[in-house]
Amino acid sequence: MKDIIKLAFPITIDAHEYKELSMRRPKVKDRLLVDRSDLHESESEVHYFSHLCEVSPDVIEELDWSDFVQLREKLQLFLGSRPSV
Repeated sequence: MKDIIKLAFPITIDAHEYKELSMRRPKVKDRLLVDRSDLHESESEVHYFSHLCEVSPDVIEELDWSDFVQLREKLQLFLGSRPSV
């Protein structure tokens, strides 16, 4: 399952304009990959989101802070959601 996050402030990286990002639900292995890295907490968060959105970390680094907060909020929704039975 993937969700689309529309960016309030689109960015351009390497001549590609990003108006939205697609984020997939995280798996345990995604978190383990980040936890095993020797990166600072902020850098590991950037790499985590780049992995979930399948874009370069450069894209995440260039986001406006409000758009980055949207990624965090979407992640929290993923973590708190349960499938309906």
